[in-house]
Parts: sequence; C-alpha cells; structure tokens
Amino acid sequence: MRYFILAFVVSITGFISAASPATCWQAEKMEAEPILFIGADRASATAQLLHAPSEAPVLKDARGTVTYELQKDYLWTAGSRDISLTATSRIPFKTIAELHPAPHAPNAYASSRDGKSWMLYGAGSFWHDMQCHAFYPAMKDDWQAPQVSPAPEAQLGALRERLKSKTPLKIIMLGDSISTGADASGVAKVAPMQPGYPELVASGIQSRSGCPVTLTNLSVGGMDSTWGITRVPDVIAAQPDIFMIAFGMNDASGHRTPEDLAANTRKMIEPVRAAFPQCTIILVGSMTANSEWVHSSPDLYPKYVTALEGLVGPGIACANVTKVWTEIAVRKKYLDLSGNGLNHPNDFGHRIYADVILSVLGIP
Repeated sequence: MRYFILAFVVSITGFISAASPATCWQAEKMEAEPILFIGADRASATAQLLHAPSEAPVLKDARGTVTYELQKDYLWTAGSRDISLTATSRIPFKTIAELHPAPHAPNAYASSRDGKSWMLYGAGSFWHDMQCHAFYPAMKDDWQAPQVSPAPEAQLGALRERLKSKTPLKIIMLGDSISTGADASGVAKVAPMQPGYPELVASGIQSRSGCPVTLTNLSVGGMDSTWGITRVPDVIAAQPDIFMIAFGMNDASGHRTPEDLAANTRKMIEPVRAAFPQCTIILVGSMTANSEWVHSSPDLYPKYVTALEGLVGPGIACANVTKVWTEIAVRKKYLDLSGNGLNHPNDFGHRIYADVILSVLGIP
C-alpha cells in the first residue's frame, strides 16, 4: 500500500460548538453514538449503548438517510442499555462467522491472534455503513465516565494567554494514519462528512476562543515515531504555534519499547522548541487496537502514554486518549468504535480524540 503526505492548510468552523464543551461520551443528549449489531442471526443480534436512555433512542443509518422504527426494526426496554433487532429489521448486523471470514474472502485480513481465523477488515465507508447511530437523552447512572482535567497552568498557561488575546495560531500535526483522519466519514467522502480529529481540534479552538486557526497536517499512514523524527524540518518550516505529536499505534505493532518511543518523541520536541521557544507541544496517547488483531500490543499502549506523560513540562502537555478509549471500550464493543475493524477510529472515535485534547487545553 502506498501512502501520501497529507499536507494541507485549512481554516475551519463548526462541528464543535463553543456553547457545548461536554465530551461526546458524557453528553446529556447523546448524538450519533455508533453501534454495530452482532448475533447468530438477525433476530438475535444485539448492541449496547454507552448510557441508558431516559426515553426511547432513535436509531438511524450511519449516513443519516434512514430513520429506523422502534418495535418494527429494533426493540428496547426502558431503563436498559441493550437494543436488539427484530427478525424483519432493516438495520445492518454481522454474525461472528462474518466477522471471521474464510481466508482470502472479500475484506478478509489474515492476521487474527489465534493464527487460524481471518478478520473482517474494511477501510473508507465499509465499516461506517455496517454501523448505525443512536440519538437519545442519557439517564444519570452509576458509571464513572472518564474525566479529563485541563493541563496545569505551568504547562499551558502561556498558550491560554495567547488564546485570550485572540492571536492567530498555526497548528502542525504529525502522526500516523489515525492523524490523517483515516476512516472518518469526511475523509471517506460519505455523510455526515465529519473530518478527522485534527480538524475537530482546530475547529474547537477557533470556535471556543475566537482565535483564527490554521492547520497543517503532515501525518502519513503506516508511519511510526522513528519516521516522525525525519519530518521535523518540515514542522519547523511550517512555523508552528502548536505542535501535536501522535504516534504509538505502529510503534506498538513493531514492539518498540516505551523508553524508545519517549526518546524518539523528545527528538521531535527539542529542535522545534529550540527554533520556536513559545511553541506549545501536545503529546497524544494512542487509541488501542482490536485485541484480536495479531499486531495489537495491549500491554504497550498504557505504557506508551505513561512514558509520554514523563515528558510534560512548561509548554508541553499530554492528552491521554489511551485511558479514555480503554474505559469506554469496556462499556461498548471495540467494533462499535472502530472505523476499520483493526486499528482506526470511526467518527465517534475521532470525536473522543478531539474532546480529550480540547479538555486538556482547558478552553472554556
């Protein structure tokens, strides 16, 4: 597979409201929460919501063109997070067998952890169109939803002063395929056309602070932190005010040690800060990969973010997406959050990334 550098500059508004800073996973009204129904057959296929709705949830196809009917297409019991399909439902679903297709079947990926079965994989709109979206007001329950605190003033105070003065900001993004926006609907060019998380972050900063924001995304799919070091001259040439660094998924697939990831990240930070001492650095911890995937490294993701947190200081903060993603994935199936079945987020997953980062920035 060939990869191309996504290097573009955008000025963005919308998608994240200045009046609604609540995170996507703990909003009073859940919007477009993705679910993938799985069962032995259509009539036994089920899915779980993140929260119990206070009234009947509305389900739509992922492109927002079809609104499904309660009782006709799906069943829900008041007070429950569980939804099931009817025998005549129009809602897409998958069986366990379909999630583990025959070798060389369409969309089969030859890397399941057991070394015997293959895994269902699909980029672009393939996985998006298997899921549907739920809309509902959330009941208060005993789930301790992940909380993300703003970074201390000692880390981001200088940036916040710039935001108050509405000084134009240049954000430079450097990462792997997740940071290209891979499998967000906007990148796949299907409704609802949501961009990936770097654009959501830029949009959120601009709409909440009033600062004009431009984003240059230098991320490339398939790359790791060693490659990131080679792109530092491009970062410096772009004259960043905010430099977001997001590696880990491919480092973990290659079993790089946390110490080496931290060392590589430091080699990206130091020359940029030397050229631009006022540049703010945001270190982004990675989502996890599907634990069934042979290249997944469940033990490394939390160690990586711990190593990144060891680099924070004046002008340097860490956005711990790993912790939030892991806690949400306990509450929902991994395949509800995935954009390709293996290692990319869907629209909701990109919103998780963006909301963690914006929460760390602490923009009111």
